[in-house]
Amino acid sequence: MSHLRGSIKKIDEALSLKWIKLNKITYTDCKGNERFWESASRTTKKGDTDGVDILATVRKDGKKYLIVVVQYRVPVDNLVIEFPAGLVDNDENFVNSAIRELKEETGYRASPNKVLLTSPILPLECGMSCANARMVVIDLEDTICEEQELEGSENIDVFYLPMDNLYNELEELRKKLNCLVSIQLYTFAMGLNFNSFLK
Repeated sequence: MSHLRGSIKKIDEALSLKWIKLNKITYTDCKGNERFWESASRTTKKGDTDGVDILATVRKDGKKYLIVVVQYRVPVDNLVIEFPAGLVDNDENFVNSAIRELKEETGYRASPNKVLLTSPILPLECGMSCANARMVVIDLEDTICEEQELEGSENIDVFYLPMDNLYNELEELRKKLNCLVSIQLYTFAMGLNFNSFLK
């Protein structure tokens, strides 16, 4: 597929704030034409990974539940149901970031041996930004929930959605809270229920 690939020639910074910056990118497309693109990027990125989304399950009353969080997201001016998630700090390993963020946002303490699967780097909205994340799957069976360790600006509620009926339960919660759902979580729930849509 190399015939589709372009190449970036230079990136000019148009505006830099505390957390994000806006860039004007000069690039050459696959036909050799010079073009321009506007993009946002994070100022906090140290390694190859901006953040982590945590797909964490826990067993309660003999059933498997997905842990989700709800918080107010300023850019969309609404509550959003999401996977627990956060940024990778400094030179922190992304798995350690996931374990730290899970404890901070949900109160669940995990160890690296509870990590079942990690994804490669995944772009979040590649038409607008170079921001990326990795998915980290954590099994919290036999783990006790402790206190959240939220930062001063964070206000997060934790919900448990049964894995055997995730899509419908997520839809019910979305309607009950009159809020939005992150595309990562909604796509995951739709994927689990995909065959039933085709019947």
